[in-house]
Order: sequence, then structure tokens, then C-alpha cells
Amino acid sequence: MGLEFHFDEMGTNYETYNFGVIHCDHLWQKSDLDYSEYLQGFPFTRIDDLDNSFNTLEDYVHYNFVFPNDMMKPRYSGNYLMVVFEGTDINEQSSWVVSYRFLVYENQVGIRARVLPSSIIAQRFKSQDVSFVISHPNFNIIDPQRDLNTALIQNMNWKTSRTNLKPIFIKPNELNFEYTGGENTFGGGNEYRAFEMKSLRYISNEVDNITREEDGYHVYLRTDFPQAGKAQSSGIDVNGNWLIRNDEADDSNLEAEYVWVHFKLQMAEIPETEILLEGRFTEFDSSPVKCTYDAAQKAYVCKKLIKQGYYNYRYTAYDIYQAQENVQYTEGNQSTTENDYHIIVYLYDRNLDCDRIIGLEGSNSVN
Repeated sequence: MGLEFHFDEMGTNYETYNFGVIHCDHLWQKSDLDYSEYLQGFPFTRIDDLDNSFNTLEDYVHYNFVFPNDMMKPRYSGNYLMVVFEGTDINEQSSWVVSYRFLVYENQVGIRARVLPSSIIAQRFKSQDVSFVISHPNFNIIDPQRDLNTALIQNMNWKTSRTNLKPIFIKPNELNFEYTGGENTFGGGNEYRAFEMKSLRYISNEVDNITREEDGYHVYLRTDFPQAGKAQSSGIDVNGNWLIRNDEADDSNLEAEYVWVHFKLQMAEIPETEILLEGRFTEFDSSPVKCTYDAAQKAYVCKKLIKQGYYNYRYTAYDIYQAQENVQYTEGNQSTTENDYHIIVYLYDRNLDCDRIIGLEGSNSVN
């Protein structure tokens, strides 16, 4: 069983696309390995599984493929970039259609993790620390400070990941990463906002109105308000993820409708700051989804073409001068928020001249 990759292209024309993978180091830079060193099989494969949508107002072609497969398998663990591209040269970035990060890992070490309120007093009620210990009684790590790199990821958001973490205490067969200076600290955020439009016949709790217009369906969400300074939301979320689904369809991949979804965050305008829409469904946008301020509505508004389903989202404030994103103004930060964390352990293999992933562990802040 491999990883399934799915994507759509608007229109009705079939295009010839290939897919391949690029091995990367722990910082997601292309490694020095040639494809023949990290791949067993061919360097790329054509996507043959594709079909037109049906019973939809918006026409699109749905493509899907599985990796690994009989034509292509990874030899080593590590960071990999899945690339869909035109032509025959995967290294020509201008030919890329879409790319996606994924991991291949080994279970060579044990990882014990804890998620606690921040050890920094000023951030104790707003942030979370991820402390962990790596045990390796049956695996030799010659030089942990030089060869070992670890990464922490909150809700699979690579933008806010902590990388290049080194052990602070080294014992026989055990490495300690229980920092106290904020190296492993994340803002807790708040529970993600959510909406569902699995049916366009009925209005869900999060939706204010559904209309059919000349350019297709439009879903208008209920007005959002900043959550900073308020009691923490108790809603259940999926930590930024989404699910494609049309409840009236037999095959949501081909029958789910593309819909213009309208978002509105009512708040005072913040000078020199952009309000961005964020969720894992925006990962594939070449640029951030920016909201514009509507003075008449006293709100930030935006719209995005999204496939039917269930979605998590939130708003983040981007300080133009400091080039930093922060959810404090829009969502607030709580140390008790439920978040998923992943610890990734990279080892530089001197014989292979690449970074392997020798351990991966997930941890939840409330479990």
C-alpha cells in the first residue's frame, strides 16, 4: 500500500504529466544524490489515471497516482519532494505543476515526548513546549552534535517548524532535548475555525447563505470575529486539515463541486498588516490568500474557489515590516489548545552522504 496523490486541473483538456521524487536534506534542500542512488526503478513515471468531472458546474480533470509503485521505489529514508511536472526533466523547476513534501522513515530509535505549558513564565498561558528524549540502545550514533538533527512540527505546518535542534544532555544510549530557553516553544493558537459544504442543498451551522450565480455556486460563511482575549473555543477540529466530500455523490473525486467560498472577519483595520487566510488547503497556493479590508462592512473579506467538503481554517496577521506571521490578534494563543506535534530525527549518514530519518514520533498536547 502506497501513498495516494490526487489533484485537479480546471477545464476539460487532458494534459500529459509525469511525476517523480527528489531526495532532500533535513532542511529541504536537494541532496547531492543522483536519482539512481535514492530510487529503485525509473526517474519518473507518467500519470495514467485521470478522468473528467461529471454532474458539476465547474469542469475539471482529476489526476491520481500511487507512490511507491512497481516502477519506482525509494532506497533510503529521508525528506522527499513529490513533483508533478511537464516534459522529462524533473530538475527544471519551471516545468513543475505541483509539489508536495512527504517523509520516508525508519524505526531505529525510540522517542518519548511530552507537551506542556511553556517553561518561560511570560508565555506559560499562551505557548506549549515539546520536550523529548531519544533512546538508541541498539543503534550507534557516533557524533550526535555533528551528525544528528531533529525537527519539531506543529499540525504539519512546515512554516513554523523548529529545525536543527541538538541534544542538551548526552548519556549512554540516551539523548535529552528538554530545553528551557524557548527553542522548543510554539504558540498554542486556538482551535481552528471550521465549515462544511458537503451538500449544496442544505445550509450548515457555519454557512449563512448559498447562491447559484453566473460563475457557479457561492457559499457565504457566517461572520467571524477575533478570538484573542476570549475564552478558549471548545469546538472539535482536525488541526487545519480538510476532507473532500459530496454527500449526494458516488465518487467525490469526480462529482464534488468547486465553490466560491466567502470569508469575513469583522474587526478594526490593523495598519501595516495583512490578514491572511490559512489552512492546509492553502498549501498549494503559489502566494498567500490575502484578505482586503472593506470599510463599509468594517471587516476583512476574501473569497476562494474550494472543492466541496469539510475544512479547517484560521486567520493570521502578517506584519509587513517585520515579515512575521502571528495569530495572536486574530485567533489568540492558549497553552491548553489541542495541537498535534511530530518529532523527526535526522542522521547524516557519512557513507551514503545524505540525511536519513531514523525515527519519527507523534504527540498530542491533550493526550
